[in-house]
Amino acid sequence: MATETITAEEVPSPASVIFSNGYLDELVDNIRSRTVTWSSHVGAGGLTEGEASALASVDRLPNSSRLDALSKDPSLYGNIFCSLFTKITRVDVLQYSLVLASDLILADEGFTATLSSLPAIGESLASLLDNEDDAVALLAAKVINLLILATDRPPVAVVQKALDAACRFSTSNDYNRKDLAAQSYVAILSVKCTRSLFWAKITTYGPPLLEILKSGKGGLQLQYYTILVFWLLSFEREPAEQLNKKCDIIPIVLDIMKIAIKEKIIRVSVSLFYNLVTIAPDENIPALLVVSGLPVVKSMAQRKWTDTELESDLVTLSTTLQEAHDSMSTFDEYVTELTSGRLRWSPAHKSIDFWKRNVEQFKDDNWKLLKELAKVISTSNDNTVLAVASNDIGQVITELPEGLRVLQQMGTKTKIMEMMGHPDPDVKYQALKATQVFVARAFA
Repeated sequence: MATETITAEEVPSPASVIFSNGYLDELVDNIRSRTVTWSSHVGAGGLTEGEASALASVDRLPNSSRLDALSKDPSLYGNIFCSLFTKITRVDVLQYSLVLASDLILADEGFTATLSSLPAIGESLASLLDNEDDAVALLAAKVINLLILATDRPPVAVVQKALDAACRFSTSNDYNRKDLAAQSYVAILSVKCTRSLFWAKITTYGPPLLEILKSGKGGLQLQYYTILVFWLLSFEREPAEQLNKKCDIIPIVLDIMKIAIKEKIIRVSVSLFYNLVTIAPDENIPALLVVSGLPVVKSMAQRKWTDTELESDLVTLSTTLQEAHDSMSTFDEYVTELTSGRLRWSPAHKSIDFWKRNVEQFKDDNWKLLKELAKVISTSNDNTVLAVASNDIGQVITELPEGLRVLQQMGTKTKIMEMMGHPDPDVKYQALKATQVFVARAFA
């Protein structure tokens, strides 16, 4: 299961992502306490006598002595485990074999290198990810993650199966499995060449992770690993350009960062924003500004941190955002807010002077900005957004009644009229005001 090398700055150390939590550790301890009589699995479709004998000898040894045994013939033991995962179907034996394999992988690099180089090992382990026994599937995922971390270019099919398994864990109602899912993603994405596979299915893999962050449930460790997944993605240009558009990741992580009590969560959040702003500034600087990221970052940059790199990144991020903010006109800020889809009652929306000075620009590019407002009306479920968009449309049509034709063609006029019956009083009021403008300007 060997290309592009990832530098130490780009990934967490493998030791931090060894697929472990209290639930799995207890399961492993229980399995490890069992005894397997390897000779009873010799026979047709099972182990050879030599394989059973070799397994029994290394299994009985203390950890310190296992290294000596493995180093004498790592390929022998690598092939034996490959055979085990292919031939053995008994759940208890599979569980024990996977625990033993993970122990040996963590103990000996030579054995790990040998095992990961075997062409059949990936496929045999990947098949166990679909095992009906939950423990077998989790333990197989752990072994695959450890092997992926040990190679520069793991087989695509194996990585895909491992990603799909992590996705299944992430949709579980059990937060122990969600935690293992996030750790699994981090382990896999630590190898650079795997990130394109994750990104290709971001609409499948992303939502369960975003729900973890939005819910705030599952503990700080789960929150940390989940943000770490998006941080690893942010090193790649296409994800850096589109993460916020596809996942709305900036406001979600910013909200977490505001109330985080663990420095490591702030550290990874800032690192994520730093990557996004550095690699794809046009897409992400406006997105951070529109959700009031600047005052949050400035406030944090003034605090004392034990991590000097965090201090440096906060200063750089604060300076970058401040310079961008200072160069923006009021209309630039409005357009940024509109294109983000996160309209709020900022001063421009109720400023008569703003609309008189800028309304002509709503005609540019075949009414591009008016169409953006119409799109917001048709797609948003946020009451504040709907109210502000209705206000803005009324302001535009007051000055440019010819824009009413555009709204009629898009069905927006009808949608706003329907919103006069909306349960939210502000949406209802702004829709009524806009409708009055439509009626008045229809004969202008």
